[in-house]
Amino acid sequence: MDHPKENLRLIDAKEIEPYAAFDHGDVVSSAGDTLGSVDGFVLDTHSGAPCYVVVDAGGWFKSRFFLLPIENAHLDQTRHRVTADLSIEDVKEFPGFDKDEFQTLH
Repeated sequence: MDHPKENLRLIDAKEIEPYAAFDHGDVVSSAGDTLGSVDGFVLDTHSGAPCYVVVDAGGWFKSRFFLLPIENAHLDQTRHRVTADLSIEDVKEFPGFDKDEFQTLH
């Protein structure tokens, strides 16, 4: 699939420092509501900077993923968790994310 942003690549959190510590770490709203866990990041290959946190929101039979814009995320290195400056209601409005939409970083 051709993607409009060819420079974006998906990577598992455990595969890149300094983000490996966040692998499967909690993602919470600023109010403390659990939103899911960190599955990975979408990186800009030009700058090497993360653009999105890939969040696994869970589910009974399969995972539901969504992308959390990095500008809406605070990565707490001490507690190895991400706090989103969005409410759970905001996140419920996010479209689901198909990880196959992005190429992986090799």
